[in-house]
Amino acid sequence: MKIEQALITQLMVLLDIKNGKNRPSEISKELNITLQGVIYHIKILKEKKLIDDNNKITKEGFDFLYNGLSYIENFVHASLINIDSSLVWEVISDDNIKVNDRVYLYMKNGYLHATLKEKGDAYGISVKNTGKNECTGVTSVKGIINIKPSKIILLTIDNVEKIDNLNKFKIKLDEKIKSINYNFVGISGELSKNILDNLNIKIDFEYSAISCAFEASKRGFITLIVMSDRLFHFSLNEIKEMQTKNPEIEIDFLHA
Repeated sequence: MKIEQALITQLMVLLDIKNGKNRPSEISKELNITLQGVIYHIKILKEKKLIDDNNKITKEGFDFLYNGLSYIENFVHASLINIDSSLVWEVISDDNIKVNDRVYLYMKNGYLHATLKEKGDAYGISVKNTGKNECTGVTSVKGIINIKPSKIILLTIDNVEKIDNLNKFKIKLDEKIKSINYNFVGISGELSKNILDNLNIKIDFEYSAISCAFEASKRGFITLIVMSDRLFHFSLNEIKEMQTKNPEIEIDFLHA
């Protein structure tokens, strides 16, 4: 993945224009680039019909800005993953480990463990002396850490004003949930909290359920999230953002 400097500059100029700065001198000062440079890029943006003759962003400009920033976000995310391979990973030791020992890495109950016994395909180098069942650090990680396939199941329910008979609805929802295979349950909102409490279903994530579900999925667990149609609408942008950052995680959308 490669990012051209011209693209970055054009996105920066366009973002300033989108935020209300339409004078080249103002943009030049804001971005700390030459006035001639700003004028040049504004000319290019006009030729591409990303801004109009009044230096206002167009619909095409919004699309270009959104797609460009998303592209850069993915580039940064991939670069951080690459850098992370040379950093220190937190692990729980299964053995008494010495500094510079080669250790083998595997997932257990959602957490990364290190052992001296050859196990799996991933391995790294210990950075300190560590006793058994203590947390240590591992660097120079190579190989693949096997994590079982995971996903998020997002179960939406009718808004409260559309439910005529709450008791019948609870029975229907209980049957639906019992038919689903999952490890954890998360909720969003008072309606799902009230219904699941009445059904005596243990709730694992009550707040920030979406981000918690993605974190659990990255660790190999299946999470069921229950929320009303209304809260799903309000959460849609957050879900899309998390999907962009975690494209490997599958999401099943269901409705009760």
